[in-house]
Amino acid sequence: MVKKQRTIKGPISYSGIGLHTGEPCSLTFHPAPVGNGITFKRLDIANSPPLPAIIDNVVDISRGTIIGKDDITIHTVEHVIAALAGLEIDNVSINLTAGEPPVGDGSAMPFVEVLQKVGIEEQDAPKEYLEIEKTLIYHNEEQAIDLVVVPAPAFRVTYMVDYRNPALGTQYTSLYDLQEEFVKDFAGSRTFCFLSEVESLKDQGLIKGGNLDNAVIIVDRDVDDSEFDRLKSLFGLKGDVIRGESGILDNRELRFYNEPVRHKVIDLIGDLALLGFPIQGHVLAARAGHAAHVELVRLLKKEYEKKQIIRTYRGKTADDIIFDSTAIARILPHRYPFLLVDKIMDLSPGEKVIGIKCVTINEPFFQGHFPGYPIMPGVLVIEALGQAGGVLLLNSVEDPENKLVFFTGLDKVRFRKPVLPGDQLRLQVEMEFFRRGICRMIGKAFVDDTCVAEATMSAIVRNKEDM
Repeated sequence: MVKKQRTIKGPISYSGIGLHTGEPCSLTFHPAPVGNGITFKRLDIANSPPLPAIIDNVVDISRGTIIGKDDITIHTVEHVIAALAGLEIDNVSINLTAGEPPVGDGSAMPFVEVLQKVGIEEQDAPKEYLEIEKTLIYHNEEQAIDLVVVPAPAFRVTYMVDYRNPALGTQYTSLYDLQEEFVKDFAGSRTFCFLSEVESLKDQGLIKGGNLDNAVIIVDRDVDDSEFDRLKSLFGLKGDVIRGESGILDNRELRFYNEPVRHKVIDLIGDLALLGFPIQGHVLAARAGHAAHVELVRLLKKEYEKKQIIRTYRGKTADDIIFDSTAIARILPHRYPFLLVDKIMDLSPGEKVIGIKCVTINEPFFQGHFPGYPIMPGVLVIEALGQAGGVLLLNSVEDPENKLVFFTGLDKVRFRKPVLPGDQLRLQVEMEFFRRGICRMIGKAFVDDTCVAEATMSAIVRNKEDM
């Protein structure tokens, strides 16, 4: 069954103070048309344009997810976006009277409740998904962070945290049904931090709006009685502050036995929504945070862009081939006898491409290079690399059908071994620099595992109509 995009039935507001800025803010959700996505608009800045909540607009992830463009930034958007994504709402415009949404109780539930109150309605357009068809991995060796996305029939999450702290320890949770579990089992989980972090965060000018009513403070160090007065002042509390037998400052009761890891799932759902549409796959996370979540979204975006390119050019091609010769001919202007790439095996837009050239005795250049001792001209090996680079470059720009690639320079050219009839050239090209239509790429040609030629190639992209 194809699901349809969704928005809300009318405007509704929620007010409070920002977690980090401490500034009062009124947030108003508005219905938005099909394809709008989630956008934020700051009413406190004159002529502020709508700011889409997408990965390209993420500017900071040090303590929460901050989006921005030019001089306009919006702090800590993940709980608002998580509420929308958890309720499977696709299109909403959000107006803010300050630079950070209200923190509420530190969870996504306040936003969930107002959205449920105003109601949700379907729109006349299908919902777009990124279906995960192969395993994607993000790994950070230094911080022992792992994020893996595997194929699954629906969106699922399995999350594990391990802080080596008695009050928190190792925690684990799974979400298998967004519709059934999100509101009941996850949306109410609050943000948390360690006591050892609090004073440092305050010194950095953060958590100005943080208190014991909107965050779970985990005691991870010994606290002298003399320190409690300072903590009272820090949080603006009138009553006594106690350490708490549970290891939670002031002995505040947890909403779930594993509330911290459930809140990590909320953060993950909010950060994944920066892709712009939901994924169909199972995310397995270990010891991750906003920074790792965002890197995973960047990987997912590249996978989506790759699928879009394949959908544009690919016909009935084998599953292990991205583009066959027919698809390549739709991308490159070259034709026989000068189309020197037979198929594309891998493509990461803006990063790298791997192509194949099958060299046969029937190549026309073997008639004269050389009779009795056929060798593929080195300049044509470099040309094949250039054509593979052209596929990479044209699929890294908008409107590629109306663009041409012109190579402007070659550097560090090396020919290491002759290429003979029967060889299969593997053309590997990586983008080193690309800005404003000017690029530099590193190309290497291999036969089996031997590098037979390499070059640094400079090129420019131009509109066909300008030529």
